[in-house]
Amino acid sequence: MEVAVVGGPLKKYRVTSASGVESVVKYNAADAERLGLTDADLAPERQAASDVQLPDDEPQAKARSGSRNKARTSARSKAADGGGA
Repeated sequence: MEVAVVGGPLKKYRVTSASGVESVVKYNAADAERLGLTDADLAPERQAASDVQLPDDEPQAKARSGSRNKARTSARSKAADGGGA
């Protein structure tokens, strides 16, 4: 199959594969019509995470603290352990 340059605005369509898996795919109007997709197959628009309102009684997530497994910043040598030279 030869792939042409996509033209026009893209819309998200729900498509079910032959194995029964449902996916959301972006098609322009011409490709959607060629594949037999209609407005009934359009995927619902998702809200952005910043637009979602949490109820007041639900606790907010706490900020994470720094990692506890950081590498040591000072170098150790044998002389520091009391070992001699």
